[in-house]
Parts: sequence; structure tokens; C-alpha cells
Amino acid sequence: MGSLSNALSIGLSGLRASQQGLNVAGHNIANVNTEGYTRQKVVLEANDPVRLNKLVLGTGVNVMSISRVRDAFLDRQFRDSNQLMGSFQKQADAIEMIETVISEPGDTGLQQAMENYFASLQDLATNPESSSVRTTVSEQGRSLARSFNQMWTQLENIRSNKNLEIIDKVKKINEILDSVADLNVQIGKTEALGNQANDLRDNRDRLLDGLSRMVDITAQEDPANNTMTVSISGQAFVVIDSVTHLEARSVNVDGKEEIQLYNPEANEEISFRGGELQGLVQIRDRMIPDIQRQLDTLAKAIIDEVNMIHRNGYGLQGNRLTPPTGIDFFQGADASTMKLSSLINNDPGNIAASGSGAPGDNENSLQMAMLRNKGVLNNGQFTFEDYLASMVSTFGLQGETNQNRLNNQEILVESLKNFRESAIGVNMDEELVDLVRFQNSFGANARVISITNEMLGVVVQLGRY
Repeated sequence: MGSLSNALSIGLSGLRASQQGLNVAGHNIANVNTEGYTRQKVVLEANDPVRLNKLVLGTGVNVMSISRVRDAFLDRQFRDSNQLMGSFQKQADAIEMIETVISEPGDTGLQQAMENYFASLQDLATNPESSSVRTTVSEQGRSLARSFNQMWTQLENIRSNKNLEIIDKVKKINEILDSVADLNVQIGKTEALGNQANDLRDNRDRLLDGLSRMVDITAQEDPANNTMTVSISGQAFVVIDSVTHLEARSVNVDGKEEIQLYNPEANEEISFRGGELQGLVQIRDRMIPDIQRQLDTLAKAIIDEVNMIHRNGYGLQGNRLTPPTGIDFFQGADASTMKLSSLINNDPGNIAASGSGAPGDNENSLQMAMLRNKGVLNNGQFTFEDYLASMVSTFGLQGETNQNRLNNQEILVESLKNFRESAIGVNMDEELVDLVRFQNSFGANARVISITNEMLGVVVQLGRY
């Protein structure tokens, strides 16, 4: 009787194990399209045997656990690559906007404004005493200054918007850090009771994948309590249920508002190594200021060169030539402050076209017109137009390089994602095989119970005689 009872127990354990296997396979199939879901599997082990006289008898099977098929190494590889892609993507988005500003094709761009201005000076050299030509020179000078102002302001607006993006990104990062800490608590409580928290772990890993796109992180699980410690740029921000929020501080740098990012616990500014935040900071602090500095250099060169000639020339008042004006054609010191001199703006007769004061003299206007072809910038190697063209083409090359890096990184991330998915994702063919396998196992164990039950019936009947 004892051995038959053991056979019933063995069959029952097999039924339970098979049923659990069917449940897990069904759960996997149901979540085949669930983002971030990790395939689960039943881990079975033989029950402890029993000794009967000199025999050691098996006692069936036990469901040891329902585990996730997860690979921490693949997670780390994917997240490291994902943070670089996040940085490249943000830079690519900004480069596209900046190229729209500095390229300015058509009749309204800075290149055209320079051409129109120097062409008007050439016309003035032909007709130095013409009031209408002087008015045109004044208008073209004003248009050139405004083109510089507009381009600089558009770049500054993009830069300011990056501050707003940084603030918004910090808010999202802190929300994810809070969610990870909450899941740490839920997972710890669930698994402390001996239960599995596989779906909760999937939620946590999905959040960490998203966080890796935003900022450079490392995530280390503590096997003692099954919680995840999350570090940003090497500094811990989530430890069990304790969260340190990334802090965005508004500071004034050279008269401009900047958002700087701090770890408030250490009161230390953070230097990012990847992620969208790193890309945004790179755009704001390096990419746009570099272009603005080049634009300022070009504007200042035009202001200085034109003014140096203009101060020594003679203007026209009524029918009389005035002594050397001693006034500047342009005011300001850079692209943002450049404007037409108020004296020129109020009276184009103050434009110093003459170099000697003699009637019909065009020497000064001719010298200013010739500045167009003069090597002024980069140690006399570049004209104004050469410098602008070089600035645009260099930035275009930078954009092309970044786009190539982004394309390569996207391919790498997609490859790692697919490889990881093949290892941890649901494979329908495998799950259907498991369904059949556990179905057959369930039927076979049911047959064991049925046959054992029949044998027990026979034994009971024999006991009556």
C-alpha cells in the first residue's frame, strides 16, 4: 500500500508540474507582443527520495521556481550603446535646426545680404554724389546688420530652448528613478515571501532601458535583497527605496541663464558621458556657442574694416562736401549688437564716399567696396564671404559626421536589441513545443494516477477475502 500511495503522490506531483508548465507557456504566448516582456520558464527538480529498507525510492517532481530568461551582460551592452545613440540623436536634431538657420538659401540670407551691401558700395563708387545710391547703401547696410542680428538671435533661441528641454528631461528622469525605487520595494516584499516577481522585474528593466536613452547609467542588483542600485555618471541615485533626485539649477553665466545639473546629496555638478542629457548639454555649451563666436568674428571684422576706411572719408551735405566725417558706418562689436550708425541712418549724406573731398571723388567708397575681395580673416586667408562659406561647410561636415555616427549606432543598438530579444524574448515555435510537451506529460501523469488507482482498487478488493 505504501508504495502505491507513493506512486499516486508521484503522479500528482507530475500533474502539478505539467499544469504549471502549461500556465507558464500560456503566459509567454499571451505576452508575445508585450514590450519589455522576458520569457519565463519552469525550473523543475526531483523531490528528495525516501529510503525503504535497502531501497531508495523517488518521490516525484517539484516546481522549484518560475524564472526569467534574462542576461545581465546583454542588458549592460544594450544600455551602454543606447545612451550613446540618445546623445547622437539629440545632436542630430539640433544640427538640422542650426543648418536651417546658418544656410539661409535664397534672397534673404546673410550671404545675399553681404553681396547686396558690397554691390551697393560699388554703385556708390560709380555715383559718389547720388542721393538715391547713398540711400540704397544705407538700406543695404541696415539689412546686413539685421541679418547678423537675426541669425545670432535664432541661434540663441535654439540654445535657450535646450535649457527648457534639459529641465523637461530632468523631470522625466526623476519620475523614472521614483518608479524604480517603488518597484524595488514591491519586488523585495514579494520575493521575501517566497513568491516570484518576474513581471515586476520586467517593468523595472523596461524603465532602466528607457532611462539609459536619457542619461548614462549603471544598474547593479543586490542579491541580498533583490533591489537595483542605479547610478548616473558613477553617482548613486537609487539605493533600495532611497531616491536622490537630479537637480536642475538656474545660474547666470556671462549674463545668460544656464541650467546646470547637480547631485544635491553631494552638492556636485554632474558631467555626463552619454544619453540625451549629454547631447543637449553639448549642443547648448559647445555647438551653438562655437557658431555664435564665428558669427561674431565675421561681424566684428566687417564692422572694423568698414569703419576704419569710413572714418577717414568725406561725406556729402547738400551740395557741399564735409571734412572727414570721423564717424563709423556701423555700430556694435559683434553679430548681436551690430547696427547701422545713427548718423548714417538719419542722413545718408554722411556716408563717406570721397577720399579727398574733391567733387566726384569715389576713392573711399571704392576702398570699402574692394573689401569684399580682400583677405581679412584667418591671417588674411579668407574674405568675408569665404569665411561664411567655410563656417557653413565646416558645420555641414560636422553634421554629416554626427549623422554617420548616429546611423552606425542605430544599427548597433538594433542588432543588440534583436540579439537580446532572441535570447530573452518569446519564441512562438518553442512555446508551442512546450505546450505539446507539457500536455503529453500531463496526460502521462494522469495515466499513472489512473493505473495506480485501479491497482489500489484491486488491493482493496483482495482485502475483503
